[in-house]
Amino acid sequence: MKKIAYFIVGFSFLLSLLNAEDFLYFEKEKNIWLQTYNNQLKAQALDGEIQAIERSIREAGPKKKIELNQLLQLQTSKKKILDELPQSFDTLLEKITVEDAKDIGLIEYLFTSLKSKFNIQTQRLKILKQEFDDAVTFLEKELQASEALESRDFFKEYQLKKALDFFENARGLLDNKEEVLKRTKQRYLSELAAFKQTQLPIYMIKIAILILIFILFNLLKYFITKKIDNEDRLFRLKRVLNIIFFLLVLLMLIIFNISNIIYAATLIGVIAAAITISMKEYLQSIATWFQLSFGNFIKVGDRILIQVNNNQIIGEIINISLFQVTLYESINNTTALELKRSGRTVFIPNNFFVTNYVYNYTHDRMKTIYDLIEFKIPFNADTKKIEELVTEITYESVGKYMEVASKQFSSLRRRYDMRSREFRPRIHFVPDTKTSCFILYIWYAAPYHHIMELNLN
Repeated sequence: MKKIAYFIVGFSFLLSLLNAEDFLYFEKEKNIWLQTYNNQLKAQALDGEIQAIERSIREAGPKKKIELNQLLQLQTSKKKILDELPQSFDTLLEKITVEDAKDIGLIEYLFTSLKSKFNIQTQRLKILKQEFDDAVTFLEKELQASEALESRDFFKEYQLKKALDFFENARGLLDNKEEVLKRTKQRYLSELAAFKQTQLPIYMIKIAILILIFILFNLLKYFITKKIDNEDRLFRLKRVLNIIFFLLVLLMLIIFNISNIIYAATLIGVIAAAITISMKEYLQSIATWFQLSFGNFIKVGDRILIQVNNNQIIGEIINISLFQVTLYESINNTTALELKRSGRTVFIPNNFFVTNYVYNYTHDRMKTIYDLIEFKIPFNADTKKIEELVTEITYESVGKYMEVASKQFSSLRRRYDMRSREFRPRIHFVPDTKTSCFILYIWYAAPYHHIMELNLN
């Protein structure tokens, strides 16, 4: 029984090899249709051989199973490689397609991109039809040549007749594809003609309105430039006109597309995203203006400190506008010791206050701050006597501000959860090993606008 099974497997394998050799004449012509048909025959032969080997493996002994498994693995690998090649005529025609135009717009009407695609696919289909006819002609000539021989190859003739029948049945695929492509193109051309008669005049009117608005705004700018000599006023007026022009064009675009809600919503979303990206800082400044106006953490008249590129700026807020905060630089220790100048007007974009720290000297009713005076005292000095003397002088100079600071702090405590605090002077001796002396630190509370006077005294 096993011998019979081995004989069947061997015979099937030999027959498949012979058939594979006979299939080679389909590849004599470099024709995509013949090659695809040949791939299909080879795949069928390999499928049959793999099935026969699998049946034999189930009935074979241990030693023979090893050989058959190796053979099965080899044939399976061949099948995987063959599966990467086209084995069906459908795969040759599936790329010959053009999507139907659902909605013709102005851009499609002007550039007719689908029309170019139709021409390309029609040309590709024409080439495939020519190759198909060449394949059929080749098979007919091979069949006639084989029948004219004295020693006829009946198996080859059978394969050629079988191939001719297959190609004859497959000719309908080409005809159907050509018909679908032709009808789709006709429908597309009809929609183009309908767009020209119905929608194009409306688009032309819309474009004419936009062009008219553009011309009117430019004429208005021209006359304004001639009439106004003040450059600052002219600049501000031009900027306002540009914003009005942009908003008017945006409004017109929305009105033009209001009938198509989805398109209008998409247009608004795209424009809003573009505005957000291009005017990010301005939008942040506007949002921050609301926070500054109603948040009450800084207001006009407050003295604040900000740090820009490691440079401290201290001054009084004199204006809070939609896009910027105006600061008047004050005379203080920083301007006296580091900058050596003061009295400048500083313009700070509102969005600066979103991501940076701001130090407010005069928040709420708290108008007093702690300031520091430093002295160097030798190690051999009488520190106790110095401390008594400094305490007496400090109380004499700033003692009157202690009660003021306490009252102002009480107002701050009612607004925030804070513990009580004494505003008496703080005096500390800290040894400095670098200069071999004590550093005397005197902390005292005083109104922010009296700090420089107290330091000088």
